[in-house]
Amino acid sequence: MSNKFETTWFYAPLETRTESRPSGFLGLSSKIVDVPEGKVANLEEFSEQLANIYNGFDEKGYDVVNVVPISMGSSESCHSKLSNGQKNYLGETGFSITRGAVVVGKKRE
Repeated sequence: MSNKFETTWFYAPLETRTESRPSGFLGLSSKIVDVPEGKVANLEEFSEQLANIYNGFDEKGYDVVNVVPISMGSSESCHSKLSNGQKNYLGETGFSITRGAVVVGKKRE
């Protein structure tokens, strides 16, 4: 007996930005590195993984009936710069980003 419903999930990586970081003896040289952006998922990979799951369900005879987002929460410190050049701590700001999804398929009859 086959199952009427099937689920799968995926998790997309964070978007990255390229920046120069000090390296070597006393940090006198620099190297280019990819740094993850804490607030943005890589939407190209997200959509590619979602399409692959949809196509895989279709090949197995399932229709997608639900997509449940997977959101991750975090926070970051907020500061304001004062006129004398010092920073004033304002507290934490919370945010969440959608990093993936659970996809539910239903067997075609």
